[in-house]
Amino acid sequence: MAIITVSRGSMSGGAALAQCLAKKLGYPCLTREVIVQEAERLMSPNHDRPVSAKMAIGAWERLTIDRCLYFAAVQSALASACLSGNVVYHGHSGHLLLKEVPAVLKIRLIAPLEMRIRTVMERQGLDYETARDYISDIDRERARWTKFVYGVDWMDPLNYDLVINLADVDVETACEMVTTVVQRQPWANTEALREKLVDFELACRVKLALAESPECRAMCLNTTAHDGKIEILGEVGGSGSLLRRRGPSEEKLRAVAEKIEGVKEVKVNLHWFAGTEA
Repeated sequence: MAIITVSRGSMSGGAALAQCLAKKLGYPCLTREVIVQEAERLMSPNHDRPVSAKMAIGAWERLTIDRCLYFAAVQSALASACLSGNVVYHGHSGHLLLKEVPAVLKIRLIAPLEMRIRTVMERQGLDYETARDYISDIDRERARWTKFVYGVDWMDPLNYDLVINLADVDVETACEMVTTVVQRQPWANTEALREKLVDFELACRVKLALAESPECRAMCLNTTAHDGKIEILGEVGGSGSLLRRRGPSEEKLRAVAEKIEGVKEVKVNLHWFAGTEA
């Protein structure tokens, strides 16, 4: 079948839809919490910061390092979980983590604010205004975090294949809609897709290793893979030759990547551009 990601606002029925889809399709159902726990396990025990969507804002360099490491760890964990090609993931950024993977059905589930407020009031025993503020705070934090980590507006419908409004459609009907759509050819779990997933998972593991390397972390590098052949890509800014001497050499980057199981060959492709003097 396919990989399905379900993005939703707080109290918008995303968990119920994901569980319904997993049951009907016989897929494992993954939550963001499970993937974050796995990401923390994948990271080096020497790393002193937990993976969190609420990391404090500080100096830009520190933020950039945290963002790159967070992205690499969570993406690697999700890539490993998707190797079978059959999975339902619900969390607001799954479609962005798997952006480079073909045949991912990206679902966005929305619900009227009043419906969401009533749900919070019932589940948490809050009054109307407190429940409304609770939803507003969570939505604002998620939008801020997604913009910071991924550089996109998580509510933009152009980021999804299918947007479902629960104003007039219940979760069961929405589930039937998605199970019908996922049968279509664009989301078929083919041998070509499985090969892409293997490549993507390897590239993610290399990216995580680079993000954790003390000499490489601040560079926020990207990686691609094809049949065990890795390419490390990145744009590196700085004030000319001084940063080049301080930054990791291509040999160092290559050495980090070559330690990862499954890597057969490594190519480094960095573009250096002049920065602005302080």
